[in-house]
Amino acid sequence: MLPDYIIYDELKKQREKRNHERPRVNIERPIPYWPEPEFEGPDQEEEDESERGVEILQI
Repeated sequence: MLPDYIIYDELKKQREKRNHERPRVNIERPIPYWPEPEFEGPDQEEEDESERGVEILQI
């Protein structure tokens, strides 16, 4: 019976060989455009905070 390290080395060589045989395609992906957020004044921030909350429904 072969020692484990010989079997693992052989499996690693086979994996590397398969990976090098595969063709690789580089696909260029466009960078998405994210517009700059508009400036929110202090009045708008207070308004957002007051609209948030929890509503409990009885079933």
